[in-house]
Amino acid sequence: MFRRIPLTLWLYVLGDLWKLVLLTTGVLVTVIAFAAAVKPLADGKLGPEDTLTFMLLAMVPMLQYALPFAACFGATLAYHRLSTDNELTAAHAGGISHRMMLVPAVLSGLVLAAFLLTLSNSVIPRFLKGMSELVAQDAAKYIVSCVQRGEALRMDNTLIYADKVLRLGPDEQSGAYERLWLGGLLVVRTNEAGEIESNGTATNASVWLRRTSIVRGPRGQVVETGGKPMTEVVIKPTNPIGLGPTFRASGADMVWSFVLPNAFGDNVKFLSFSELQRVRAEPAVIDRVDKDRRVLALGLAQCDVMERINQALRSNSGAAFEDPFKTRMILRGSGLRPTRSKTDGKRDASVYQILPLTKEKCILWEPADNTAKIPPQKAAVGFVRLSLGGSPDRRAATVSLQLQNVAAVSSGQDGEVQTPEEFSAARGEREQTLIPDLTFSDDQATTFLAQPTREIERLAEKRMTDKPGDQVVLAPLLGSMRSDIKELLNEVLSKEQERYAMSVACLVMVLVGSVMAMRLRDALPLTVYLWAFFPALATVLAISGGQQLTHGKGLIGLPILWAGVCALAAFAIVEFIRLKKH
Repeated sequence: MFRRIPLTLWLYVLGDLWKLVLLTTGVLVTVIAFAAAVKPLADGKLGPEDTLTFMLLAMVPMLQYALPFAACFGATLAYHRLSTDNELTAAHAGGISHRMMLVPAVLSGLVLAAFLLTLSNSVIPRFLKGMSELVAQDAAKYIVSCVQRGEALRMDNTLIYADKVLRLGPDEQSGAYERLWLGGLLVVRTNEAGEIESNGTATNASVWLRRTSIVRGPRGQVVETGGKPMTEVVIKPTNPIGLGPTFRASGADMVWSFVLPNAFGDNVKFLSFSELQRVRAEPAVIDRVDKDRRVLALGLAQCDVMERINQALRSNSGAAFEDPFKTRMILRGSGLRPTRSKTDGKRDASVYQILPLTKEKCILWEPADNTAKIPPQKAAVGFVRLSLGGSPDRRAATVSLQLQNVAAVSSGQDGEVQTPEEFSAARGEREQTLIPDLTFSDDQATTFLAQPTREIERLAEKRMTDKPGDQVVLAPLLGSMRSDIKELLNEVLSKEQERYAMSVACLVMVLVGSVMAMRLRDALPLTVYLWAFFPALATVLAISGGQQLTHGKGLIGLPILWAGVCALAAFAIVEFIRLKKH
C-alpha cells in the first residue's frame, strides 16, 4: 500500500532542528571568535575597535569547526525531544518508519555540507586573510621595531643595522605611503654559509615605502610581479662607503630597492578553490617557489653568460661589461678555462680563469670609449667569479673580475703594448685588483626570468644534458625547486581534501546525532550528545592529523584523513541497525 509522504511532519521537524542549529551556531562562533581575539588583544596588536572588527571577521572562518558540532547538537536535541515526547513512537505506529523520520536530518546535513564546502573554498580564505592583515605589522612598523630593538633588518643575504629611526610620514610626490630616516647605517652582505662577503656604511639614509605590483631590478629595469601586491622599499644612503655590491647607481646617487612580498602569499589556507587550481598549473604564484624559479633562472643565465664571455674573448672582439655606475669596459683575452677546487679537485662552478692574449701574453681591461676616466689596465693573471646563490631579486648574472699583477697600459715607440719583461717592471704595478658587480652586455637573464616554472625546469634539464659540466651549478638549484614544488602540491592536496572531509563530516555528524537521540530515548540529552560528540571529535582530529601527514608525506596521509569520516559513518550505520531491531 502506497503511503503519502509525511511532508507536514518533515516541515515540523525541520523547523525545530534548524532553530536549534542556528541558535547553537551563533553561540559557538561568538565564543570561539572572542577566544581567538584574546591573544592579539593581550599583545597590544588590537585596540577596542579593532577587536570587535577582528571578532566579526573571525566568525565566518570559525564556522568550519563550529557548524558541524552545532549541527550535531541541534539534531540531537531536536530528535531527542521527539523521542521523549513519544512523537516518534506515534509516527511509527502510524506507519512512518524511522528511516522516513531521518529524511529531515539527511536534507539538513546535505544543505549544511554544501554550504560549508562553499564557505571553505571561497569565503573563509578571504576572511582569514582579513584577520591576518588586521593584526599583521606593516613594513614601516617592522623596520622601526627592528631598529628600536637593536636588531638587523634582513633581506635574503643582506643585513641592515641602524642607530636611529624617525618616521617622516607619507610623500604624495613619490607615491610613498611612509618615509623613514635612518641614522648610522651599516650594511653587511653574507654568503650562503653565513660568512661576511662585504660590508659598507653610510652617515644616514632615506627610506621610501610604496605599495605596488611593479618593482625595479638591480639595474633599474621595470620588473613585473604578476599583479601580486608588494611593498617596495627604496633606500638612498648619504655618504656611502663600500655599498657597491648591494646598491646600484641612480643618477648621481646610490640606491637599493627590494620588495617585501604579500605576507599571505605563501600560505595555502588563504587561497580559494580557483586559486588552488592555479597553483597546480603554475606553482610560481606562491612566493617561495617563485624564488626557487628565479634562482634557477639566474643559474641558467650565469652558465649562459660564461659561455658568451668565452665566445666573445675567443672572437678577439673582447667581452663588454658595465659596472654599477654604467661605465662600459672591455675585457680582452683568448678565452676562459674552468678551475678546480684545491681541496677536493672538483670543478669550481663559480670561478673561471681568463686565458691571456697570445701575442701580448697578458689580459687587457680597458674602457669602451675615450670618455671614461678609468685608465686601461693589463694583468698577468685574471679570474671571472660568478655570484652563485644570493638574492633571488637580482635581475642580472653579475660577475666579479679579479686581476693579479696589474699595471697601467703604456705604449712603446712603435705604439705596441710593452713586452712581458717591460710589463713586469712597469710603474704603478699592483699585486691584485678586484672589480665587483659587473654585468655582461649580452646577459640573457631577463629572458630566463620571464619563463614559467615548467619551462625553466625543461631548460635546466636540457642544459645539463647538453653540457654536463654545468650540472655542478644547476643540479642543486633544480633539486631545491622540485622539492619545494612537491611540498607545495602536497600542501594544496591536503588543504583541498581537508575541506571536502570537513563538509562530509558535517553531514555524518547530523546523522549520528539524530540516530543516537532516537536510540537513547531514555537517557539525558547531554549524555546522548556525548555519545555523538566524542566520535565526532575523533573524526575532526583524524582529519587534522591526516591533513598534516598529507602535507608532509603526500598521498599516504589521505587514508588517515578520510578514515575518521568513514569510521563515523560506519558508527552511524551500526547504531541505526540497532535502532531498527529495537
